[in-house]
Formats: sequence, structure tokens, C-alpha cells
Amino acid sequence: MFSRQTLRTGAEVLGVVLDEEQVEQFEHYAQRLYEANQRMNLTSVPPEEAVVRHFLDSLTLVTAWRPQAGAEVVDVGTGAGFPGLPLKIAFPQIRLALLDSRHDPILFLRSLCEELNLRDVELIHARAEEAAHQPGLRERFDVATARAVAHLWALAEWTIPLVRVGGMAIWLKRPSQHAEVEQAREQIQRMGGAEPDTVQVAVPHSDIVNLLVRARKAEPTPPQYPRSTARVLREVKRFKGSEQDD
Repeated sequence: MFSRQTLRTGAEVLGVVLDEEQVEQFEHYAQRLYEANQRMNLTSVPPEEAVVRHFLDSLTLVTAWRPQAGAEVVDVGTGAGFPGLPLKIAFPQIRLALLDSRHDPILFLRSLCEELNLRDVELIHARAEEAAHQPGLRERFDVATARAVAHLWALAEWTIPLVRVGGMAIWLKRPSQHAEVEQAREQIQRMGGAEPDTVQVAVPHSDIVNLLVRARKAEPTPPQYPRSTARVLREVKRFKGSEQDD
């Protein structure tokens, strides 16, 4: 069951005030997500947990970066739209690109964004390592983000090339994955990122804690990056505890 009160009060804890229209958009999002989930593999989270584990979890990103009007954000491996689409609903003034290599999520998101009457949302059906070599996408975005996608070593290579110099990459992890920050430090810098830092934040109305890892883009990414997914994932195998998020 969708709880408007849980959404409102949880968002307020994170410093996000939602009006009635935005709450209705989130409710419609949840309804459409679970209708579509009967036909597509979009989420394993039960409907009664969606407000906390999808919407409030996504909105914790604002503790690492406060959205600014006109900022261009790309959500890599967005799936059913997390964390990018909740951020867009809460901050409609941002310009959002949702990138995923799977066809079903893109179909779902295209229909949903039309129903929610969201403007300045671009849907990109591509693999991240291919998209980041496209002139119209490479080093274009103010912020790149990703949630529950892969080890941070791989995420750095798939996201930082999309960020403009001076922009930022923000990755949503769990505190149990803190070792990935040290493991990926060299890779982040190789992609043009500065020294990463972390922000730890509790997801309201739950015992879930997010570790937000962020890195400024200090210099252009060398032209050979990103490389093929297969090569990057082979490198990731060297690390222990490189499993994906829940």
C-alpha cells in the first residue's frame, strides 16, 4: 500500500518538500511500476516497501548534491528509473537523461514520463561504454549517478566519461561496500576524477543506510575510456566482495 504520509515525512527529513502534485506523481509511479512489473522484470521490492526502498532511498542523493535549476543529470543503468526519476519529480527544474541497455525499462519509462507530464527527460537506450563515446553525450553532464549496478571500479569507468570537467559523479552504495572506495580510487583518478569522498545517510522510515560516494571531474577522461564491459568486469574480479547491491 502506498503511504503518502511516509513519503512526505521521509522526504522532509532529507530536506525535500513535496507538494500535492508531486505526491500524486510518486503514487502514480508506484502504481504503474507494479502493473508493468507483471510483464517485465523491473523490481523485486514488494509494493508495500516501494516508498522507502525506491523513492526515499533515491532521494538520499540530495545529501551529496543539491539539485540546481537547469543542471543536466544522467542516471546510468537506471532500470525502472532509480535514482534519477524520483529526483526529477522532486526537482522538476533539472534536465534528466535515463540510460539503460535493456529495452523493457526504456519502454516503461517512456510511457511513464508521458503520463507524468515530465519535461526535459531524455531516454537513452544504449550500453554505458558505447554512450560515453558518443560526441553528444561524452563529458556533457553536470552529474552522473548510478545505484545498484556494479562494483565501483566498473562504475567509475561507465559514468565519469559522461561528466563534464567540473561536474560530479555520485554513486549509491551501502556502508558494507566501503572497501570499494579504496579499491576504485586509482580507477576514479584514471578516468579524470578527483579524490573521492563519502557521505553516509540513513534512509528515513527504515534501518537502511546509504553510502554516497562522490568525485569531482578534475580533467578530461582519456579517449580510450570507457573500454568494453567484458574487459572492465574481468578487472573487477580481482576484488573480493565485488557483488552487486541488493
